[in-house]
Amino acid sequence: MKKPIVVLGIGELGSVFARSFLKNNYPVYPITRETDIDELANTIDPELILVCTGEADLQTALQTIPTQWKDRVAMMQNELLPRDWAAHDFTNPTVISVWFEKKKGMDSKVLISSPAYGEKAQILVDSLALIDIPAHVVADDNALLFELVLKNLYILTTNISGLAIEPGTSVDDLRNQHLTLMRDVSKDVITLQSQLTGKYFSESQLEQGMIKAFEGDLSHGCMGRSAPARLNRALTLANEFNLQVPTLEKIKASI
Repeated sequence: MKKPIVVLGIGELGSVFARSFLKNNYPVYPITRETDIDELANTIDPELILVCTGEADLQTALQTIPTQWKDRVAMMQNELLPRDWAAHDFTNPTVISVWFEKKKGMDSKVLISSPAYGEKAQILVDSLALIDIPAHVVADDNALLFELVLKNLYILTTNISGLAIEPGTSVDDLRNQHLTLMRDVSKDVITLQSQLTGKYFSESQLEQGMIKAFEGDLSHGCMGRSAPARLNRALTLANEFNLQVPTLEKIKASI
C-alpha cells in the first residue's frame, strides 16, 4: 500500500487534490481546524503534506507543520513566492502553480496545464492526470519561479484592472478594449514581483504567457471577490519597499 497523503485544508481545491490522490491509490488524511496535527504526525508517516489553505492563512498553516514532515511539504497557493516558505526550514518543498478553478456546485475548469517542481511534483502531476487535469513538471527552480510570477501577474493584473472597469468585463475584453490599462497594471505588478524575488523578468515574455492563459478561457471575468484584498496586499508590499506603483495607487484612490 502507498503511504498516505495529508491534505491541510479541504476547501474546493483541496477536495480536487484529495480526489486525485484517492484515484492514484493514496490514502488521504484531511486536516481541518478540529484536527490535532501533532497527534496525527505521531500516528502516520505520509508521502507528502499538501497545504491547500487560502493565501491569507498560509503562514499560519506553514507554522503548524510538524518537524518530521518538513521534508515533504507541497504548496499550491496564488500569490506564492519563495519568500513565503523560506523561513520555515522545509527541505526540497514542492510547489504547483494551479491553473484550474473549482467553485461550489461546478466541476473543475482548466485554463492551461499547471506547472510543478520539487521532490513530490511527479505525484501531483500523475494524480491530477487521473481526473483529467493537465499538469507538468518544470526543469528547475528558475523555471518554477518564472511560472509563479506569471500566475501572480495573471491574478493581480486581471483582478486589479477589474476594479477600474465595468463589472463583468472578461479577460478577452481586457486585452482588446483596455490594453493600456492592462499593461500599466502589469508594469506595476512586475515591478513588485521583481522586488519580492530579487530577479528581473521580461515584460514581453510574461505578457505572452498571460495572453496564453487568457486564451484558455476568454470569457473569464476579471474581477474576483478577492480583488480589493489583492490590491491592498500589493500596495502594502509596495509601501514596505518604497516602490513606485502609480497605476495601482490611482486605482485605489478611485475606489
